Amino acid sequence: MKKLSLLMFSAALLLAAPAYSNEMTGLDIMKLVDTRDDGDDLIQNMKQRLIDRRGNVREREMVSLRKDYGKDSKSITYFLAPSNIRDTGLLTWDYDGIEKDDDQWLYLPALKKVRRISSSDRGDYFMGTDFTFEDIKQTPELEDYNWTLIESKLIDGHDMWIVEGKPKTDELKKNLGYSNTRYTIRKDINMYVRVDYWDRKGKELKYLISEEIKQIDGVWTAMKGTMTNVQSNHRTELSFTDQRYNTGLSDRTFSERMLKRGYRAK
Repeated sequence: MKKLSLLMFSAALLLAAPAYSNEMTGLDIMKLVDTRDDGDDLIQNMKQRLIDRRGNVREREMVSLRKDYGKDSKSITYFLAPSNIRDTGLLTWDYDGIEKDDDQWLYLPALKKVRRISSSDRGDYFMGTDFTFEDIKQTPELEDYNWTLIESKLIDGHDMWIVEGKPKTDELKKNLGYSNTRYTIRKDINMYVRVDYWDRKGKELKYLISEEIKQIDGVWTAMKGTMTNVQSNHRTELSFTDQRYNTGLSDRTFSERMLKRGYRAK
């Protein structure tokens, strides 16, 4: 009877226990990343350094604003300096799911023209950086990829998931510019700290590393990010400051009209 009671008690504990990471799929994990708490809206300043293979550096200053609309989000980024690209802006409407294509518009003040970014242009590089228009979005469109959990491992003292994402079709591979991606994700905060990319031919292309991760207003935030292209030996360094979460940004902030107007600090 004692053995039977012990078995029943052990079974009850197993039933009550939460699912462990080895029972999760790659898609399950990416959904956790996609839905993690990142605030209802965000304003932050950015500094960008473009460094070529010879060590030459170009520096830029930017400001970025984002607002969530349920599972959708809208963001707008303005260049503040240098003067030759000041007021250049990118507006993104990121819709959840594949039923509706995301919308992106690039405003070039020198031409006084707004260029709409089509879905076939998602793999184009943005303003000479190592980020494509697709990379700029917070997380990729999950339904565009087949996701696989590769392994769980300890890296730099943190438990991590390694999740692989492969575009579902050849057309997506062509549009996105990638044949494969791998996300290294911290389990404790559901946030990726590294992304590796392979080009259309399956060759290693570039990698993104997020650093100095800390909580600001209760939101886990990366203070630095570097995208390094191993084929061109070019890299883009980003540093983020003055983050302000949940300020109540107006819907009017994320419009073509405001994109053309440029950033006006309050």
